[in-house]
Amino acid sequence: MKLKRATFRHIEAEIYAYEETVKQIERIRQDIILAGSTEVRLAVNEGWHGSAVERRATKLADYILLREMERITGAIRDTYLRCREEAKRVIWVKYGLAIDWQPPQELVQKLQGRSRFDLSARDMAEILNIDESTFHRYRTGFVYGIAERLGWY
Repeated sequence: MKLKRATFRHIEAEIYAYEETVKQIERIRQDIILAGSTEVRLAVNEGWHGSAVERRATKLADYILLREMERITGAIRDTYLRCREEAKRVIWVKYGLAIDWQPPQELVQKLQGRSRFDLSARDMAEILNIDESTFHRYRTGFVYGIAERLGWY
């Protein structure tokens, strides 16, 4: 079975946004933890008098969003950590993702001053010194691995 193009692109967008999503998860956690004390002060100081039900519903919506974000970032992290060294190199060049891994210095130097968004798959394969089909196989395998962990495939 093949992933729909939109699903494939959505997973790629989540990979590109991984670092920002992790930061946002931490912000939402802090907001949920501190919500009780700050909401009461805001209600008094700004004249906003929301009901307890509204506050709980907002916290619940934040919690649901947080759980989905954690599920997606967890799938990306778990799939990434199972990858071999060569696949991690491909993932780093394509998406800029490195979790508990440092790219080799010569690879960093090859990409210095270049935007990964302007590079074609052929250019990336040349930088990595691998065949273009190998590049696509690692990239596709990574995305499909994430889709499988999420139950989208």
